[in-house]
Amino acid sequence: MRWLLAPLAALASSNALADALWIADTHSHSAMRFNDSSCLRCELTQSGVSLLSWALVADGPFIQRMPNGGIQVNFKANPEQFRDAFNRMLKGMQRRIQMENLQLALHADDIDRALQGELRIVLSTEGAQYLGGDPQHLEVVYAQGVRQIGLGHFVEGDLLDIRTEAPKLGGLSELGREVIRRCNAMGILVDLAHSTDQAVAQALEVSQQPMLWSHSAITRQATDWRSRSNHVMSISLANAKVLAQRGGVVGIWPSRFNFDDPRAYVAALGDAVAMIGEDHVAFGTDMQGLAPASTMMTNYSGMREVVNLMLASNMPEKMVRKLSGENYARLLKTVMQARSVS
Repeated sequence: MRWLLAPLAALASSNALADALWIADTHSHSAMRFNDSSCLRCELTQSGVSLLSWALVADGPFIQRMPNGGIQVNFKANPEQFRDAFNRMLKGMQRRIQMENLQLALHADDIDRALQGELRIVLSTEGAQYLGGDPQHLEVVYAQGVRQIGLGHFVEGDLLDIRTEAPKLGGLSELGREVIRRCNAMGILVDLAHSTDQAVAQALEVSQQPMLWSHSAITRQATDWRSRSNHVMSISLANAKVLAQRGGVVGIWPSRFNFDDPRAYVAALGDAVAMIGEDHVAFGTDMQGLAPASTMMTNYSGMREVVNLMLASNMPEKMVRKLSGENYARLLKTVMQARSVS
């Protein structure tokens, strides 16, 4: 399904309504350079972002971006090194949070406030090597404010197989299963992005709570680590359908790997709705996580433009609200309310 964009006059008339729609993002690295003097709060509030998953890259110190935009693993760290790096990066995030007086989304009522336009930050991680093979370490990161965990990234771990390396665990390990069960009980949202199709299918069987695929596209044909196409990072349609049937959400990635411009991205959002339903699609920008040549936007004014384009198309307002913020908010609130351990 693709929506046909209206004339520019209609686009202009949609701006007032667009300004009243709050934006949520399932995955962002915005302002992650901690010596950056920019104001994160200013950017988010000016663009109408009220709920942001701010993702610490757990294996970031051990990978390098290549000139072609690819990722190279430079160093296979041990668990202590991963944990030290995690704590160091988290302290940097906490300093900015304190400096800008940002409020964390810690409980379900924080999500309600975000839906009313009060900015809330969801502390997230991309990769979980810092657990060091110990699911009980989730108690520590929960106390540190983390409420969303991506189980994999670019450095191989012990929880599941990742999309950019040859599988070694047969999908999801027993440790990975235990981590998912613990996250379910604690009210931590599990993000499956970067996981292999086999790992995703197994994780969906294990989880008692809905799950997130935070950023990329949906492909009708499954891909794997040997794929040379731009869709190597994408979730398969088969898995996306199951994830949606179980209440989950897929964040669609506005990257130049998949789309030429914001209008193509809006059309892709419509395609995703046609594939898995309007209650299960969201924005997953990966803001400032892509190489400059691969990104469609470098700040959230670009997502405000996307909302304008959605409203100027034939996409119903109710659907725009769901995709731009309500679906991700609902998912977070559902998982947080399931917390059953102290």
